[in-house]
Amino acid sequence: MKPEEVQKYLEELRKWVKQFYGASVLTRQEKPIVDSWHQEFSAIETLLEQKAEIPIAFLGPAQQGKSSLINAILGENILAVGGAVGSCTCVITSVQHHNSSAYRAEIDFIPLKDWKAELRAMQTAMNAKPSKEDTEEDRREWETEQKAALEKFTSVYRQEPPPDLAAFIEHENLSLPFDIASAMTDGKPIEIVEANAITLRNKVRRYLVGRGQHADGQFWPLIRRVRIFGNFPALANGVVLVDLPGLNDPNPAREQVTKKYLAKAKYVWLVCDCQVGIDRVFFDVLRDHLLLFELYIQGRLDAFSVIATKFDNINLEIILEQMGMNPEEYQGDFSDVLDFRRKEIKKHVKNNLAEIARDIASRADTTSVREEFFRRVNSIHVFPVSTAAYLHAIGKNNLFKGMQMTAELSHVPDLLNHLNTVTAEQSMRAQVEAARRRLKILREQIKGFFLDRIRNVELDNETARQESAMLSQVAAQAVAEGQTALRELQIRSEAALQERCGGFEQRLEESQKRAAQSLRAVFNTWESINWRSLQAAVKRDGVWFSRSLNREFDFNRDVARAYLDLLPFVWEEFFGVHLSKLITDVTQGTHAELQKTAKHIQGALDMIKHQPPGIRESMEASLRAASEGFALQSGQVIAELNAQIQRTRQQLSAGMVQTATKFMQAGYDEAAADPGGTGIKRRMLDKLTHYAAKHGPTLFINIRQELAEGVTVLQGSMKPQLSKLVAYGDGVLQRFSQNTGNIEPPTAEDKGRIEEALTIFPEAPGL
Repeated sequence: MKPEEVQKYLEELRKWVKQFYGASVLTRQEKPIVDSWHQEFSAIETLLEQKAEIPIAFLGPAQQGKSSLINAILGENILAVGGAVGSCTCVITSVQHHNSSAYRAEIDFIPLKDWKAELRAMQTAMNAKPSKEDTEEDRREWETEQKAALEKFTSVYRQEPPPDLAAFIEHENLSLPFDIASAMTDGKPIEIVEANAITLRNKVRRYLVGRGQHADGQFWPLIRRVRIFGNFPALANGVVLVDLPGLNDPNPAREQVTKKYLAKAKYVWLVCDCQVGIDRVFFDVLRDHLLLFELYIQGRLDAFSVIATKFDNINLEIILEQMGMNPEEYQGDFSDVLDFRRKEIKKHVKNNLAEIARDIASRADTTSVREEFFRRVNSIHVFPVSTAAYLHAIGKNNLFKGMQMTAELSHVPDLLNHLNTVTAEQSMRAQVEAARRRLKILREQIKGFFLDRIRNVELDNETARQESAMLSQVAAQAVAEGQTALRELQIRSEAALQERCGGFEQRLEESQKRAAQSLRAVFNTWESINWRSLQAAVKRDGVWFSRSLNREFDFNRDVARAYLDLLPFVWEEFFGVHLSKLITDVTQGTHAELQKTAKHIQGALDMIKHQPPGIRESMEASLRAASEGFALQSGQVIAELNAQIQRTRQQLSAGMVQTATKFMQAGYDEAAADPGGTGIKRRMLDKLTHYAAKHGPTLFINIRQELAEGVTVLQGSMKPQLSKLVAYGDGVLQRFSQNTGNIEPPTAEDKGRIEEALTIFPEAPGL
């Protein structure tokens, strides 16, 4: 059923219940039953109102095939690719579904104040002079920064920069066109709407590229992100594809958007070129930027995949030799060659992942989850694909001159199947289906309740009343015992949660005491930095991306790692094992009590001989429906609990670096104040390392305390959720009691009203 159809029937059924409850078809004695129906109506409505959004972040530097991959998934050339875009762009692009036949783009700009700050940074870069302290790396750094400043300025202003940028910096709108400056000031996007995907792509392109790639290219340094909307069937379930240019963006606004998307993305797909990208991208993004480490510590390793593009871009003769085949005897069948190539790529990717995993494990405290960590890393999905060949196969890339193959041989369909599989449970379709199932169960409960009332009138004699009283007594005792067991389960679960949290805090304290000893290794890694990058970093809160080295320096992350590197397995054992087991124990314990109670009631039902036809079957159906309702309700609570735990993992791991940033600020200020001249690098490094070594123990105590406070907050928020699981179980027991209660049979007159009401009971053939 469609969402609107489920919503329409829900409203009809609720209206029917409200109407006939008010008309005294239902008595005040039955009010708790009606209340439970209305509670379920509200829960189903909430399911329908929630808008599922499943962001998938495509991460990787330029020229790795991310835009082509997104086009292949969409089956539409909506994004410009390759040389049409160029490597200069740092723009974040997202693509999502809407129901309109038109295509729409929204261009978001960075704040005007950020561009003013960049103009000042350009002025500094252009004014920089050579120094006697310069190494070859410093010289390249200086030249690269000047070139980047020139490129950005000329792209935006279409002129060579003057020696002094004061006139631009002091201008009210920074000498920008009025519409652009207004958008940067107001925070409102510029909107483009087109009937054709290609037309939209060409109009958007000028905002994404420099003049070297497009004659009209101009504003890419000012763009924060571009959002594209279209009627893309592959995204109809709420999937949002987000092209992230990388983690090295020098613009703070775009950097924050990148990190925000990475944090909220349900899935992270690392994209790399099979020919030249795997080793470089892997060790830049996964190792140096700690992405694999962070995904693990955040509990998101299962959401990570690797997409290796252009796997068909091969030297056929070399591949045949690797396969042990004589090139002269080759018959022209690509399938075996491509299959061999895919297996080799997967093997290479898995080896790289294993190497980074071993590096992570070598610094961490050992726990029982170590081997499970390696198993999960080895289970990461790897997809070698050819997007260009796929688009050609489906008629969307007629200029393709590469290896001709079917869509299946490109293996993009395998990736599409993976996309559908991993997003199915979280999709809008899944939410509607869950709402439909719950509404169907509720409908059966309501209609069954009224039919039972009629049957009770049809056979209202002393023997039937005695049997009903016996059933009610047995059920009441079984329900009371079940409720007592659930209260005890809740007490045990809260005690177990307290114990788990206390044990985790103890492990944090043990690791904190050793963290200070790890700082020396951190200081050693700083020795290789050139003085210009070092100076730039201390002037920018400890973070600097060197364009000449294509490397980010982050002293805050480095200092935090002295502690963080010890924690991954301790962290996973607490969040991923202990808390998950606690949730499972409460769910299974509640379900076991419900089954036990239902079994007692079933035994009493087996003894009934003098009830109207259908009464026993109706009660059995009510028991099943109540249990199915608990399974659906508990599934949602478990999903909420797991999401809550994951959010806490992400917030706490990110918070460690933020704490280090605040802590190191005084050290950065001291190093940045160095007057320069001979020995500047050594003096700045000595100031930084002395400050970090002196105050490091205090920092690690603060980090440990903040982690402990975060766990206390999590503990406080988990308690009501665990209680909700038990409460849902108690609600099922109450429905057991209501369905088997010794309620006074209705009169013949009431029977007539009920029968009349049932003649207009809302029907739903598709439910």
